[in-house]
Amino acid sequence: MIFNFLIFYSAYGVSISLFRKQNLEVTNASNFEDLIFYGFVEIGTPPQLFALQYDTGSDIMWVPSVKCENCKQTIKFSPNDSETLIQTKRPLTIQYPSSSVSGWIVEDYVGLLGSNIHSFIPFLLVQNQQHFEYDIIQGVMGLDNQISVQNIFDIAYQQGLINNSIFVLQLNQEPYQSRIYYNVTQQKIYNGTFWINSISNHYWEITVNSVQIRDEVINLNKYNCAVLDSGSSCLYLTDEVYNTILNSLLIVCKKTLMIIECPCHPNEYEEQFLPDIIINSNGKKFTISYKSYILQVSEYNDYCQISLRSIKRFGDLFDCMIFGDPFLFNYITIYDKQNNRIGFQNSSLEIWDITPQIIDEYKIQITGLTWFSITAYFLILGVLFYYNIEILKAEDQESSNQDKQRVDNQQTFVQKQQQIQQQF
Repeated sequence: MIFNFLIFYSAYGVSISLFRKQNLEVTNASNFEDLIFYGFVEIGTPPQLFALQYDTGSDIMWVPSVKCENCKQTIKFSPNDSETLIQTKRPLTIQYPSSSVSGWIVEDYVGLLGSNIHSFIPFLLVQNQQHFEYDIIQGVMGLDNQISVQNIFDIAYQQGLINNSIFVLQLNQEPYQSRIYYNVTQQKIYNGTFWINSISNHYWEITVNSVQIRDEVINLNKYNCAVLDSGSSCLYLTDEVYNTILNSLLIVCKKTLMIIECPCHPNEYEEQFLPDIIINSNGKKFTISYKSYILQVSEYNDYCQISLRSIKRFGDLFDCMIFGDPFLFNYITIYDKQNNRIGFQNSSLEIWDITPQIIDEYKIQITGLTWFSITAYFLILGVLFYYNIEILKAEDQESSNQDKQRVDNQQTFVQKQQQIQQQF
């Protein structure tokens, strides 16, 4: 049984549910950033539980320390409560476009809740935060393409806990569950996958030759690349692309205090002015459906906000566009760091999961293992039930035989009594 369990586990791989925090205020544009995919992680010995954002746009994991006075999170890591923590005294600052975190690199055991990964890895223990306002998550799990920094899957692969360091993201809009997969079979990885080499050894970055908005094709000379960033809730586009989309949207959408609001449930007439965004990369066309960038949450008078931005808001900080969740909703993305490439599969729930599953907050699932356990459980119950039935049948048969024997003995005894009486 144990041998079969291990073979099943290795063959089908593991998926961990990712949860989504959405808390948009229609009057507050800054809350567009409050769209976060996160999973649960155990850190230290004994383990302390944290909700971390799975971020393909950053390279290192970090959590706030209990010694951080200006950290907004209510849950913080206590280094004194972990028996296995090692202090390195190496300082590090991570600069985001509008915020930053800084602290010291430490090492400790990190486990993905509900999985077999429990690895000793380095991470940033934050002592100071600037303009980081989120409380639903306590930190970030960095998963970018930085060659010099090993993520948790790289380390688990080196430790022999998994067969490869490849991980897969399946981000879904509500009400469907989002997941991150690892240790999956080659058959699933290559099932209809289109591969593109990353043009960066730091980010998961692809070339963008042109963008098509309705009938207009925009060729790109500047910002002719895009970073795949699961840590971003928006598409950050070139000014020309952004304005072209906006010109179409504003025919049926409205602009209030710099906020673009579009119909949440457009009719046939309105839908023709909500364009899909078609990306041309190395001869491959990627389609971003308009449904992916119109946020179906916090409806206000049947209008929803859009998750599109111009990359110029960051000045010269980036030289590529940023394709966040609205792009990733349309494709299952496969991240192969060893070969510096990204795989794309059509975002069909049936490819990876037999049946779509509705989001269940705080529910951690392990595909393969879960179904194996359920099947084995009912199989064992069936065997026990059958065994009990057979035992009952045997007992009934034995009881019946004993009753028959008693009847025969009584009849024999009566016959002998009658014979004796006849002789006298």
